Amino acid sequence: MSIIEVVERKKRLNTRLIFGLLVIGVFIAITFPTFGNELNKFFVQKTKKESTVTKTLTKDEIAQLHEQQLYGLTYKYDKWNTKWLSNEIRDGAYTVFKMDLFMSNQPEYDSAKIKFNVTKYKVDGKIVEFMSNSKITQVHSKSGWKDK
Repeated sequence: MSIIEVVERKKRLNTRLIFGLLVIGVFIAITFPTFGNELNKFFVQKTKKESTVTKTLTKDEIAQLHEQQLYGLTYKYDKWNTKWLSNEIRDGAYTVFKMDLFMSNQPEYDSAKIKFNVTKYKVDGKIVEFMSNSKITQVHSKSGWKDK
């Protein structure tokens, strides 16, 4: 083997090594946000507390709850490391949206009794509280309460 062949072989080895490290670096860069999100979810899930609440709300209060949850919380936690929480809050806001839509399309009803879960997490030292699995159990009109 000549010196030229040895040098050429080392150059190919160095090129392959650099290419391999580059591929590994790109893979880590792509998967890091997902890994960080799942790691955050793992630790925050340990602080989860749920309770079931029944409350009487007017049409306006239901609309306010929907706006607060969707625009206040969903976008606040729509970051790479809390994307899972944003999705969970958005799912809860969707159930509130369905109630809001129902009440908006029923002008004869002025308020409703709602049963929902309150989910609480501790994220970065702060308590995050939101509604999920909400459903209307009774509606109120001039003629009184009626089961839905």
